[in-house]
Formats: sequence, structure tokens, C-alpha cells
Amino acid sequence: MIKKEQPRPSLLLLFVMMLASQLALTIFLPAVVNMAEDLGTSLNNIQLIIPAYLVAFAIMQLVAGSLSDTFGRRPIILCGLGLFTLASFSCGLADNIGQLLIGRFFQAMGACTTIVVGRAIVRDGSEGKAAARTLSYLGMSLAVGPAIAPFFGGFLVSWFDWRATFFSTAILGLATLIAAIPRFVETLPKEDRRSPDLAGMARKYIELLHNRLFIGYSLTIAFLTGTFQTFIVAAPIVMIDQMDVSPELFGFYVMTVPSSFILASFVSARLSGRVHLDKMIAAGCIIALTGGLMQLGYSVFGTSGPISILIAILISNFGTGLAFANCYAQALSMVQPHVAGAASALTGFIHMGWAFIISFLLANIDNITTIHLGVSQTATVVGSAIAFVFLVKLFRFQLKNEQVK
Repeated sequence: MIKKEQPRPSLLLLFVMMLASQLALTIFLPAVVNMAEDLGTSLNNIQLIIPAYLVAFAIMQLVAGSLSDTFGRRPIILCGLGLFTLASFSCGLADNIGQLLIGRFFQAMGACTTIVVGRAIVRDGSEGKAAARTLSYLGMSLAVGPAIAPFFGGFLVSWFDWRATFFSTAILGLATLIAAIPRFVETLPKEDRRSPDLAGMARKYIELLHNRLFIGYSLTIAFLTGTFQTFIVAAPIVMIDQMDVSPELFGFYVMTVPSSFILASFVSARLSGRVHLDKMIAAGCIIALTGGLMQLGYSVFGTSGPISILIAILISNFGTGLAFANCYAQALSMVQPHVAGAASALTGFIHMGWAFIISFLLANIDNITTIHLGVSQTATVVGSAIAFVFLVKLFRFQLKNEQVK
């Protein structure tokens, strides 16, 4: 009997869903002062909406992935998109910081389903190089969203007020939901689904944690993406406060940073059919490490400047983009299809968890300098190289030797 090819939802729909969740991450940044004044709270309290988003995003991924393995991809991703839309509206209607934080938490819970389930959907219909190619294109949304969001957010704040930034993401979410309901197809057959089982869900994650190759690839990409987090947290203080870069020019710098990630994602997609995925991941780690060492060198020798900082992060970001989709594709190819949702969730949890940790650590440094930027950028890419070498390459070498014997 010929196995029926699994239906594939629109790549454009998946891209827009992921883009919406990433726009919500940073679109409000130009409005933080306005938000603090309007809600009668401090800037420190307003800044809590960033970790609130990251924490909710990380935790919810563990639930969304397993739910999609049980009930199918379509209902979970559509419900998540609906929750994202409602929560975005609630953020725009918030009268105090407490309401805003609650709305922000649920906004992240809904947003995370688009990424977690989206990756599982790709795994349902493809694997290996084909999955890497698709994830490379989808990965561009993860870079484009946070970069362009503050640019549009600035205009929304100047034309209206801070609430418009949340209403705009709500409108985008609603429009995407309306477009997705009649077009989004189910990719996980009923015979491949698992019955609801909390104990079984826990066993899935325990099983995945014992999968050395899966964890190796997951940690590699988590540490690599940490380079962008170090820049977002440290660069505003270093560039604006210490180097007198204007906020407008800094905004331009932020917009250029993802360009290298996008370029690398495109290169990765083009090469995925000709170059082994592990080779591209290794190249990405080496390039990212080069950027980190440059950043550290500039800071140690006192030659750091806005352009040198930007060049170093662009290089590291290119390496991240080269490895990003390939790591996810390899990680998901290490597991069986019926746990692809849980695997995607755990990978995302590790990814977002490290983003939260490194952002939290840097944010609690009283006086961030170029040394902190250089050390943190280098440390996180060194972590990626260690994870890839010891958890992936050496383990594959051991398995190969055992097979020979």
C-alpha cells in the first residue's frame, strides 16, 4: 500500500504566524517611557514585561508541543493564535502594570504555539535537508520580527500612543487567524496521535533528555542565539550612554543586525541539498566564535566603537543564521514523529530559557561596559562549540566505532 503524502499548510501562513509573535516581543520598546507615565509606574516595572514574555514563552512550549501530539497541530495552533490575539487586545486596554503583565504573559503563551507547533508541522511533512530548507525560510521571521518591530512601534507611538503597539499585533493576529481557519490543514494523522497522559508527557521529556544528540543540537542553537540577546541588553547602555550614539542611529544599528542572520538563513537554505547539515553547523559555530573573540579583543585593547561592536555582532549573527535551521532540523530528526511536538517544545524551552538567563544576568549588572559585552558574547558562542563538539560530534564518532566493532 502506498503511503499517502501528508498535506502541507501554507509556508506563508506559518511565516506570518511566527512573525506576529516576534513583532510582539519588541514593538513596544519605543513606548516604555510613555507606558510608565500613563500607568503610573516605574521604568523598572515596565521592563518586567520582557522577562514575563520570555518566561511564559519558555514554559508554554513544553505544554503546546505535547498537546499538538495529542490533539493534532491545527486546533492547537489556531487556539494559540486566538489567545495571542485576545491577550494583545487586553494589553492595549490595561489600566495598570498588573493587568499589563498578565496580558503579556498570556500573549506569550499564545504566541509560542505558532513556533513550537510550526516546527512540528514542518517535521510532519519533511525531514533532514528538506526540513532544514523550510526551517531556514521560516527562521527569517524570527530575525525580521524583533528588528523591524521597534521601527514601526516608534511611528505608532508618535501617531497614537503606546496602546497602538499592542492593538496592531492584535489586528495582525486576528487577520492571520481569519486567513488560517479555512486554509490551515492538519498534518498529524489521527493514527499517529497519542492519548492525553500527563505521566506520558513527563516520560516524553525524560526520554528526550536522555537523547544525547537531540540535547546536543538543542544546546548548540540555544547558546548561539544568546549572541543576539547579549547585544540587545548591553548595546543600548554601551552605545547610547557611553559612546553618545543617538537613539535614532542606534535604532538603525538594531535593524541592520538581523540582516546577517537573514543572509545566512538564505545561504543555508540554498546549500542544504548539497552540504551536510553538520558541516554547516560547524561552520556556523566557527564564524560565531570569530565574532565573539573580535568583540572581546576590541574591549580588552580599548578599541571598541559603535562600528566595531556592530561588525562583531554581525559576524556572530551570520554564524547563528547558518546553523539555526540546521540544528533544529537535526534535533527533530533524532526523534520519532509522534514526539516531534514535544521535541520541538523542549528545544524551544532550552532556547528561550537560555535567552532569559543571559538577559537576566546582564540586566542585573550595575554598570555594563564593553568588557561585559565581549565576555558574554564570547562565552555563549564557546558554549555552543562545546555542546556541538562533545555532545554531537564525539558521540557520533563513538557510535561509528561501536558499529565497526
